[in-house]
Amino acid sequence: MYVNTRFNFSNFSLIWLSVTDEEEYISSEIFPLLTKELKQELGIGKDVEWSMSAFLLESEGKKALFDAGYYCKGKNGILERLKELKISPDDIDYIFITHVHWDHIDGLIDEKDNIIYKNAKIYISKEEYNGKLKKYKPDKIGLVDKFKKIYDKQIVQFNFDETLPMGIIPIKAFGHTPGHTCYRKDELLIIGDLIHGEKVQFNHPEMSSVFDNDEEMGIESRKKILNYAKENKLYIVGHHLEFSKSCLFRDYYCNK
Repeated sequence: MYVNTRFNFSNFSLIWLSVTDEEEYISSEIFPLLTKELKQELGIGKDVEWSMSAFLLESEGKKALFDAGYYCKGKNGILERLKELKISPDDIDYIFITHVHWDHIDGLIDEKDNIIYKNAKIYISKEEYNGKLKKYKPDKIGLVDKFKKIYDKQIVQFNFDETLPMGIIPIKAFGHTPGHTCYRKDELLIIGDLIHGEKVQFNHPEMSSVFDNDEEMGIESRKKILNYAKENKLYIVGHHLEFSKSCLFRDYYCNK
């Protein structure tokens, strides 16, 4: 089972939280420009391994989530992971939202539309909060509106020139959504949905997925952020990196 994996840094710890406890795959067709020849070159079949994840950062007695997952088979997997760690939702001080796609915010609200994380401040970029999502079904837009309404008194919209609580630095990575955000904490970079298939996009960042709101902008952000990570020798974690390897930070990319 792949559930909780803890990594200790000099000034904080990070715990990878999986939404499910099963390996997950998605059709390689999410990359429209991925040719048969390139699939063979990259060793990819009809499916690409990925994961559905969130992250818990602990530092100086504070706890922060980076996104909150979603309900899978009627269960809130992130709450299950926190329960295994003997952590209550009430113990979470901050939640940093990379973007408002349903698989990142659905886990903030219970089945009766109640707040789950009652004591947490929810940080989201102004661009993401006010942005318009393309290619998104009405019910998913409804979830975004519901999230904003239910958490209204806890939401903090930030600018990208700010340093957030716990020394978190937000970094623009627009394209996947209008205000998609990566977050840096010291030598760690949390990249959200910058990468949907690591075998594809680490090697070919010019490959967009069907989930990107603005493909051209997404490509630009992906190249910029991966170069930034390499230049600064940062460790990378992402919400859709391969399930069986999500416990390994992607320092191999940064050290190429």
